[in-house]
Amino acid sequence: MQDNDSNQDEKVVNEEPFQMEEGLSLNVLNNMMEETLIRDSQNSFSLQDEPSNTAFKIAGIQEEKIKTFGHKFITAMNKVRASLFSEAKTLKFMNSELLQYEDYQKIFDQPSCFSYLSLPELGTVWILQIDSELALSLASIFRARRIEDQTQVKLSNHLDGALFFEIGPYIQRIFDSIYMQIFNSSLSPKIQLRHMLSPAFHREIKKEKNLLVFHFVEESQNLKGKMRLALPADFIRRLH
Repeated sequence: MQDNDSNQDEKVVNEEPFQMEEGLSLNVLNNMMEETLIRDSQNSFSLQDEPSNTAFKIAGIQEEKIKTFGHKFITAMNKVRASLFSEAKTLKFMNSELLQYEDYQKIFDQPSCFSYLSLPELGTVWILQIDSELALSLASIFRARRIEDQTQVKLSNHLDGALFFEIGPYIQRIFDSIYMQIFNSSLSPKIQLRHMLSPAFHREIKKEKNLLVFHFVEESQNLKGKMRLALPADFIRRLH
């Protein structure tokens, strides 16, 4: 945003918190957010470089099958990315691991963006997680585009539910693309998509449920951070 009272040529970009637009009801936000649990825990977690073959065997899933689906997912996600950004495809598939939902909750207890897609007809729930740094960068770009500002609007590091007004459509397009990649058909327009800031209680996922977590990293100049796609292991096992 340029300061009209100054003769300086450089642009000044103000830091601003997320705010809901005028006319948006609080009910809209409440419907989007089923849970908002912010914890102050400073626990860190170091991911393994390679998945545990033993864990995958216990789940009854071949490692090659997991790698195949990991690359299918990255193809779908990069299609969405390429349609929005001019840079080369920089979202990369890293690795995968098997976790119970209870452990997933404990490990990823720092505030970040969790989106739950419920697919009752398939009896499954998919989770897309975007780390806070990457989510804020995406939101600032999308907001700048929405208000037709040529600069990237810098946002505060505080996460709240209004974040999903900026990145929600991007998340839905990723789910749409992944569904198309798997089933070669479009996702129902009546999808059940819920956003949270922490992997909290979810009535459709039992704490002992095994999840396959696929890890991705964004390495472009303006977008850096990690994304994770978690799907129930029994769902992956049923896929061909």
